[in-house]
Amino acid sequence: MLIDRYSLFIFDWDGTLATSTTLVKAARLLQTRYKIETIDKHDWKSSESKAKIEDAVKINRFYAMIYELYSTFYRPQLKPGALELLKLLKRKGKKIAIFSDANKHRLFIETKRLGVDKYVDFSLSAASIKKYKPNPIGIKEIVRRLGVKNKQSLYIGDMAVDVYVARFAGIDSCAVSDGVDPQDVLERVGPNHLVKNLKALTVAR
Repeated sequence: MLIDRYSLFIFDWDGTLATSTTLVKAARLLQTRYKIETIDKHDWKSSESKAKIEDAVKINRFYAMIYELYSTFYRPQLKPGALELLKLLKRKGKKIAIFSDANKHRLFIETKRLGVDKYVDFSLSAASIKKYKPNPIGIKEIVRRLGVKNKQSLYIGDMAVDVYVARFAGIDSCAVSDGVDPQDVLERVGPNHLVKNLKALTVAR
């Protein structure tokens, strides 16, 4: 099974473990204006790719600020299969982390309210270190802090930017297509794994 291949599972929060709304999805889809999928997968350190990455970081930072305001009125829930997946990973002795552009305070409140915090070994907000996706520093810090090798680490997210941040950090990615970015976009950016939802991840091979 896919989950037996890795020791560390790092999850995105908004749209991956937690639900989002149509309004939020529409707002996030506007981020495709910077065409992150045009960044060269194999030469992302080129000056052209670095410029696109910096644009992506700026837009993700702006979006995160907007979402914090909106989240004052919207209370997300766990996506179907999220809690079951976390419990399964724990039973198998896996390490679990969260890396999100969400504000640290909101991430703490929501994971605690939804009962996720008890399963998570470490949570990191990109906002708290001011290094937004697809900047890989946050992912690298999680892998380092939890003492796991890159090849044993997997990042799970619902957007193209999640695939890229994992790639830039040197770890594998798993995209879930029931979040913000549609399946065709996720397929184009080439994640290591692609599943329909979190439930499918528990049985994927």
